[in-house]
Amino acid sequence: MAEPIRVALAGATGRTGSAVGRAILAADDLLLVAALAKTHVGQHLGALWGEEAVDLTVMATVGDAATQYPTVLVDFTDPESAYPRLLDAVDRGWSIVVGTTGFSRIQREELARRTERQGVAAALIANFSVGAWLSERMAMEAAKFFPDAEVVEAHHAAKRDRPSGTALRMASLLATATRRDPDSIPVHSVRLPGLVAHQTVMFGAAGQVLTIRHDVHDRSAYAAGVLAAIRRLPALAGRMVESLDDLMPPANPPGDARRPPSG
Repeated sequence: MAEPIRVALAGATGRTGSAVGRAILAADDLLLVAALAKTHVGQHLGALWGEEAVDLTVMATVGDAATQYPTVLVDFTDPESAYPRLLDAVDRGWSIVVGTTGFSRIQREELARRTERQGVAAALIANFSVGAWLSERMAMEAAKFFPDAEVVEAHHAAKRDRPSGTALRMASLLATATRRDPDSIPVHSVRLPGLVAHQTVMFGAAGQVLTIRHDVHDRSAYAAGVLAAIRRLPALAGRMVESLDDLMPPANPPGDARRPPSG
């Protein structure tokens, strides 16, 4: 049996980071060896998660985590703190899986250059939920027939970037499909308590409206995409990818025995 992939998690005390961290813990082929956060440094992660069996102490830096020999850094934090941390990880020869958004074009290009130079892999994905990925694929198809579209994204009040990285990516995809400038696709942002992550793409044509909507009510929605990315990294050495298209396994074909029974 192959050795499990050793993972360090940045943002381990946050709401998304803790949901992703629990999924990593539950995976037989992955091993969570380090937890990073700006807050709760030195505290027991198991106590913070309410799971005493998690025997990790929260660390502050990639240098601290290096003592546990991770090979992958998963990051769900903020762009200001994440960017230098990601550069440090890549320069150490770690691959990275990044759900943090808000990086500039120049920052993404520098991460891509260092990823190639170090021969590691990087997955910078605006939204790791499978539903958001499927929404992108459906929207690209719809845009071939409904070129007039607007994007509405709504998130919890604490989300810093506005518009969200998911919405900006959707606008870029729609612009590509309709051969327009991304800035010509209107994007509307809502920040309110009680929301988690929600996105609607509305297509308009004479006498009709087509709506594609995706709602995340629990941050565990991101776990499947993150785990798929971690497992796919060895095949992406020297590359940085920004779409789940490069990471997700093929869908089960019709009639596949693994599909849940109907009824």
